[in-house]
Amino acid sequence: MKTARRVKRPTLKQLAEAAGVSIGTASNILNNKSGLHSPETVERVLTAAHRLGYRPNRVARSLAARRTHTIGIVMEPQHAIFTRNHYATAVLDGVVEALAPRNYHLKIITLNDLDPRMLWTQLDDGTVDGLLLIVPLMGSPLLEYHQHTHLPCVVVGSTLPESLGFYCVDSANEPMMRLLVGWLLEQGHRRIGFIKGPDNQWSTHQRLKAYLETMADWGVEAQPDWIAPSNYEYSGGFAAATQLLQVRPRLTAIVGSNDLLALGALDACAQHGVRVPRDLSVVGFDDMPMAALAKPPLTTIRNPIHDIGYAAADALLQQIETGTPMQGNCLMQGELMVRESAAPLHHRKS
Repeated sequence: MKTARRVKRPTLKQLAEAAGVSIGTASNILNNKSGLHSPETVERVLTAAHRLGYRPNRVARSLAARRTHTIGIVMEPQHAIFTRNHYATAVLDGVVEALAPRNYHLKIITLNDLDPRMLWTQLDDGTVDGLLLIVPLMGSPLLEYHQHTHLPCVVVGSTLPESLGFYCVDSANEPMMRLLVGWLLEQGHRRIGFIKGPDNQWSTHQRLKAYLETMADWGVEAQPDWIAPSNYEYSGGFAAATQLLQVRPRLTAIVGSNDLLALGALDACAQHGVRVPRDLSVVGFDDMPMAALAKPPLTTIRNPIHDIGYAAADALLQQIETGTPMQGNCLMQGELMVRESAAPLHHRKS
């Protein structure tokens, strides 16, 4: 019986020789000090590393460094502009609240900052004890995480298939959307439009599924022109609502799959002379601070985003401190906030 031979992984010296540079130069570039060298040299080292399948020796590094008491926050580029992203900001508030008393620090990492050929080397570079992956998108290279590293990890804001092996902390998207759509149906609405989010976000598909299934449970078949594609931005909500206002017979309610979409829908209604809620009810999802200040104040689902960030950070620290990986989903429930943007159908006047 033959014993499988263990393949030796390339050393830093072999990588440097393949790239035609010194060991020090190769080390600098692999440790994000590429500004010390010419673009041509950086390209040679990264190309050689990718070709050879070079990975640093994490065991030796961890023995030397021990704990760093630093957590990496890994974000898709569109989530990293905190001034425009209420979700990311609220998650980060919860993370900081969980980490600060335990003397952990944060390192913010966006995929824009990383060379795709060295993604895993740069993420697992010995500077962090674990990673929080913030809303990884469908098709993201981050979904290959467990093929490349054993660093403790928690996914925040996306409910991934359990087959991928992640521990996820997220909103209970389907139950909460069922609650919202069910409430509209209880108010007598049947012609309910839906503005969905971007196709590359897991929550988009979960919230759309809940809308369709809840409508069907009430014996209502949602028509294709009742569903408008969009992004999760205000401008997308404005454009999608403008499209839905053309549906005939008219819709009596519109669901924005997040608050920004619903706020855009409110302004589209105002521009087109549609009175809310007299002519049309509009509801959202998240209960961001602007929702209660809208005109009229927005009926929405209060999404426990801060608590999601706190729970995710707490779960990550448990993995770091116990050395025991976690799998499965922790889905957090929100509550319905009924405000003036939605009303029972029989209260509407023709």
